[in-house]
Amino acid sequence: SAFYHRQLNTRWGIKVIGSYTSIAGDDKLLQPRSLFSPEWFRWYRNLNFHSNLWDVSVWAEYYLTRYEPGSISRWRWGPYAFVGVGLFHFNPKTEVNGTTVELRPLHTEGQGFPGSGRKEYSLYQPSIPIGFGLRYNVTTDFTIAFEYADHWTFTDYIDDVSTEYVSQADFNSYFANDPATASLAWQLSVRSDEIDPDGIYAYVTAPGQQRGDPKDKDHYAFPQFTFSWVMGQHHVRPKNQMKCMKWGGEGNTNKKARKPTR
Repeated sequence: SAFYHRQLNTRWGIKVIGSYTSIAGDDKLLQPRSLFSPEWFRWYRNLNFHSNLWDVSVWAEYYLTRYEPGSISRWRWGPYAFVGVGLFHFNPKTEVNGTTVELRPLHTEGQGFPGSGRKEYSLYQPSIPIGFGLRYNVTTDFTIAFEYADHWTFTDYIDDVSTEYVSQADFNSYFANDPATASLAWQLSVRSDEIDPDGIYAYVTAPGQQRGDPKDKDHYAFPQFTFSWVMGQHHVRPKNQMKCMKWGGEGNTNKKARKPTR
């Protein structure tokens, strides 16, 4: 990640941050406790994905105690909470026969098929980052921090899994002019046959059966340590700063001292 942080006062700050990471998921890593248990259905589904993810966000930070960048006295520590808005890019892919394949162009759940009622999803999506952190001034110029940012999204397709299975006939119809793509799309939309070649439980992944949960939107998190340099004036009062002397008892530092009269 790279970021720019500006402290507005001792309670509020703003941050612009750009992040890059990789995310992945694989159903077969689950260990079912029993037949037809909740994790068994995901294990039997046998889907997997990986994707690079780019995120740009703007946060508003609220400090639970007073904090000032560059301070090495009483405002040196800064625990804070934040919320913001962001935009991220993703592109779910999978592996088949040693080849990496992008999943969105295959419409694995019939997105964009005539009469399906499912729109194609965009690879650019908004997010709402929410989290907390702790900032500490090591010196007047150097700051470290730990923060945890959970990014809530409005899509359920980061992993290309959201609704129901569609039939092979639907893929053949949509990709009528490209039988090879139709076959690949069908193969990657239903992968339970890789662990159940005899199709004993094939009805679990039949057309119309649940493939994902569109009500449970995706989210991703960034726990991270950061370090930064303070730029510009610190606005910190040195410990040995002297106050001005007042003359004449009126608090006006421009007045001259009166000479004693005889």
